[in-house]
Amino acid sequence: MRVVVVGAGLSGLVAASRRRDSGDDVVVLEARDRVGGRLWTVHGQLAADQFGELGAETMYAGHEHVLGLTRELELDAVACGYFDPSAPPMLFGSRRLNEPERRAITGWLTTAYTDSPPEPFENLEAWSSRVHAPRDVRSFLVSFAQYTPVTSLRHADAAEFARQLSHGSDSYRIVGGNDLLAKRLAERLDIRLGQRVRLIDWSGPGVRVETDHNVLQADAVVVAVPGPLTIGIGFWPALPAEKVIALSELTYGTAAKVIVQYAERDAVSAAVGHGCFTDGTPPWIVEQSAHQSGDAVSVSSLLGGDAEPAVIDESVFAAFDASVTALTGTAVTRTGQLSHSWTRDELTRVVVRAPLGDQRTRVLPHVQRPLGGRVFFAGEHTDDRVGPGGLEGATRSGLRVATELASAH
Repeated sequence: MRVVVVGAGLSGLVAASRRRDSGDDVVVLEARDRVGGRLWTVHGQLAADQFGELGAETMYAGHEHVLGLTRELELDAVACGYFDPSAPPMLFGSRRLNEPERRAITGWLTTAYTDSPPEPFENLEAWSSRVHAPRDVRSFLVSFAQYTPVTSLRHADAAEFARQLSHGSDSYRIVGGNDLLAKRLAERLDIRLGQRVRLIDWSGPGVRVETDHNVLQADAVVVAVPGPLTIGIGFWPALPAEKVIALSELTYGTAAKVIVQYAERDAVSAAVGHGCFTDGTPPWIVEQSAHQSGDAVSVSSLLGGDAEPAVIDESVFAAFDASVTALTGTAVTRTGQLSHSWTRDELTRVVVRAPLGDQRTRVLPHVQRPLGGRVFFAGEHTDDRVGPGGLEGATRSGLRVATELASAH
């Protein structure tokens, strides 16, 4: 069977790799000049030979599909900790809170969730208002929601957010850069870069795929681009109304990724720990370089939801400097910076799926459903795991579509 995969992000590459291993003739079309999509490791632009993860940053304990893929590809995943759920470092009002103050905030939330659990469809803004959350508790919620699900409070599901307060397990990164997942998968595949798909014609017994430069014929096609881009591709026959409605209704996190590098490695590492929260810019900070060599330290954050600035400029980097200075209690020396807005990236438009209420059971079945046994849909936004799709959702969706294609033989 000849299969065309649209999109060389993790989900598309997983589906393509599995179908190639099963004997299919697979071609992957990618609009960018690189593979990986929202997996994007940037080398050569920071001091001390350090690299930055401008895309997906972490895998988590329990995400066995993507961790299993890491082992399968013979990549090394190293543990990098996770925010302390009971007393993470907090910088509120330009002051680093002491441990009793931090435990009071997380303890208040734990009690509130027990005494006044969120109702179905209740968002974090509505729930925190209903339970009269104190100012520092609300600041903590605002900053954590920009970590995950990378939204404003009104777009974060209050019930699902409760899991963040009790996670406490490790997260992982890949030695050498997370986008090695994509690069390793792509090694044995026919990847054609710079090929933006404009039309998928499935009116005949096969599928006709048109890019800006070429036309390909296939028995089946896998659409593995983000949800907002899927509804911008021309389809004939047009996408069914229920799929368009579902794709349009699905909620997403939006943000710019920012990485800032400093010379004072020991001081910054000690202050940030496994991750800290602030009530300013950035809303949270994690260290990216803990498992990289060199004397410098790189920290990162997402400026998400309502807090995403129109432009990432010197004022944003200066705000990072001020927050890190307040955390460490000493002046810091910035040695580099990187940034990218995934919201304004025309080939993404979003960071991650962030479903509200019952979207996983009511909306996602329409998003996932194949068309005519010839057109299949992958991507982290199509996966029904609890919480944002992320790397685990992308991997799961690629495996699901590979199985669906096998059934369509």
